[in-house]
Amino acid sequence: MIEGRHIGYGCNVDTIDVSKTVLLLIHGSGGDRGDWQWQLEGIKAPGGVIAIELPGHGESEGPGESSVPIYADWVAKFVLGLGLQRVALMGCSLGSAISQWICLERKPWVVALGLVGAGARLRVLPSLLDGLINEPALSLNSLADFCLSRSATDSLRNEMKAKYQKADPYIIHGDLSACDKFDVINRIHEISVPTLILVGAEDFLTPVKYSKFLNDNIPGSTLVNIPNAGHLAMMEKPEEFNAATQNFLDSL
Repeated sequence: MIEGRHIGYGCNVDTIDVSKTVLLLIHGSGGDRGDWQWQLEGIKAPGGVIAIELPGHGESEGPGESSVPIYADWVAKFVLGLGLQRVALMGCSLGSAISQWICLERKPWVVALGLVGAGARLRVLPSLLDGLINEPALSLNSLADFCLSRSATDSLRNEMKAKYQKADPYIIHGDLSACDKFDVINRIHEISVPTLILVGAEDFLTPVKYSKFLNDNIPGSTLVNIPNAGHLAMMEKPEEFNAATQNFLDSL
C-alpha cells in the first residue's frame, strides 16, 4: 500500500531478500506487469525480481499521473515500503524515464540501471496525444504497431492491439504527456551507477540513435542492440534480452 492505495506487482514476496540486489522492472506507457512476463520467469537476481505496476495500471489503484517526477516519487515510496536496500532499476520507455529520474536524484539504494527503449528526452507526436482524446480507438491501434518491429509475430501484434484497445486512453495520454515533458539531456552525464542500455534495432518510437546518445554520455555504460526487435524488445526477443540482462546482473 502507498498512501492507502493498492499496488500491483508481479513476484512472490516470500522470495524477495531485501538485503540483496533486487531487479525492479518498470513498464512503459499503458503497460503492466505482463510486459515483463518473460523476465519474471527467466532472469535471476540475488534478491529477486519484481515488476511493479504504476498507478492506474494493472492492479494498481488510480488515478494515473502525467509527470515523470511524480511517478518516480511513487516508485521510491514503493521501494522504501518494501524495505529494499539494493535495487537495480530497469525501465522501458516511460519506465526508463522514471528510472533515470530516480537515479539522478541520487537515491542511495540504486546500485545499477537498465534502460530499454530509452532516451534522455522523449518527445511525443502531438497528433498521437490529440488522437488519444479525439480518436482513441484509432490511436491505440496505431500505438500497438509503433511499439513492435516489422518482424513481430502476428500473435504478439494481436495481443498488444487487444491490450491497448482495452486500456483507458486517458491513462495512456497521461503517460505519454509525462514522456513528452521529460528532458534530462543536460544531466544524463551525472549518472554514475553501472548502466545497461538495451534497444531494438527496429525501434520506431525511440530509435537506436537515442540509445547511442545515452551510451556516449553515461560513463562506463554498455549498449546492446537487439536485432529484429522494436520498442518492446523484452517481449519480442526475450531470450536475447534476458541473456544480456543476466550477464549485466552477474557482473555487478
